[in-house]
Amino acid sequence: MNIDDHGKASLLADIGLVGFLTLIGLTTVLVDLSQHPIWSTVYLAITMMLMLVTYFYGLIPGLLSNLLFVFGQIVSAAYVSLQLHQEVPLRMTIWLVLPGLLCLTLAVMMRHQQELQLRNHQLRNRLVEQGAFDAQTNLRTMVAFQKDARMYLENHRQFNLPVTMLVIRIRYFQELEKMLSQEQSQRLLKLISSVLSQESRDNNLTYFLNRQTPTWGMILHTEERVAQEITERLKQHFNEQLARDPQLKMLDTSLIAGIACWNSEDMENPYDLMHRSIRETEYDV
Repeated sequence: MNIDDHGKASLLADIGLVGFLTLIGLTTVLVDLSQHPIWSTVYLAITMMLMLVTYFYGLIPGLLSNLLFVFGQIVSAAYVSLQLHQEVPLRMTIWLVLPGLLCLTLAVMMRHQQELQLRNHQLRNRLVEQGAFDAQTNLRTMVAFQKDARMYLENHRQFNLPVTMLVIRIRYFQELEKMLSQEQSQRLLKLISSVLSQESRDNNLTYFLNRQTPTWGMILHTEERVAQEITERLKQHFNEQLARDPQLKMLDTSLIAGIACWNSEDMENPYDLMHRSIRETEYDV
């Protein structure tokens, strides 16, 4: 799926959602205004079952079920009119088409959402294969950092934008690792990765740089003062999430951070910036 196909699928999914919600609203109004609430309630319940059939089995089974429902309505209307000699309200004919429209819009929305999910899954797998994406933490890796950092440095040279790198590590991780089970260790890594992802803005890229000594990095177009504020928020958010986690709340640990700003006079490449940030973590007491 190329970019145009992705945009088309996204648009059709949105159209399907809007159409589905519109029909749901129309159905609610019709049931509320109906002079035959019992029949409307029964038809509404059947419509919900038809939507469940469409959701779990697809459009074709859903439409076939709708045809059976339409046939049932025609038979029941004929029985009421011919045998009971009662008039069937014209307003009830809306139920001949409304369930089918609901199932159709639901199917359109689901189909294109599934296409988008499939494309995202394929893209994620492709990034993992290229080494630019860590499947466990859902963060970018050292491979991606090399490419992204060069782009940031180029922006610095062209537009004089500040480039700052923030590195996060776990305090006393070597000692802590001996007390943790593998499941707890993985859970801790995911928790920290989640905190960084939530705190990072759209223009701040977050990385998982080292698995042996868990190291996270964030590269920013900002001043050191702002990076320090982000660091404090990260630490506070981590402490809050750690206290809420049933498996990790007993841990006595915290994050340490190092911040370094790009200086072309004593730095030559992105690795210099990263190593300077890592060294700065030693002074975070």
